[in-house]
Amino acid sequence: MGLPLLLLVFGIIEFGRAFYVRNELSYAADFGARRVLIGQVAPEATDSEAQAKIESAVREKFDSGDPSLLEVAVGKETVDGIAFRVLSIRYPLALFLPGLSETPIMLELTRRIPIG
Repeated sequence: MGLPLLLLVFGIIEFGRAFYVRNELSYAADFGARRVLIGQVAPEATDSEAQAKIESAVREKFDSGDPSLLEVAVGKETVDGIAFRVLSIRYPLALFLPGLSETPIMLELTRRIPIG
């Protein structure tokens, strides 16, 4: 009975940690989106200019892991005549428990931010 209970406790801890890191990713993405909304990233900025400004803001606000592991992509899309910046973030979350998974779990999120 002790081993299953111990595994359950560790599973709950890992799930809670993954949820916390995902929440921090969301906060960092929202911070980057705010940069677009308040005009610090001009609507006419090139994708590389927007990428640099938004990526630095996202990395600055991500405190739950190694910001250098963040994969940040910024693009543009138009939906029904409305222009958007699309911010996609991926982060590899390595589990603490050895042997559960050799590869990290990828946490991903996307924000579509209206521009113009």
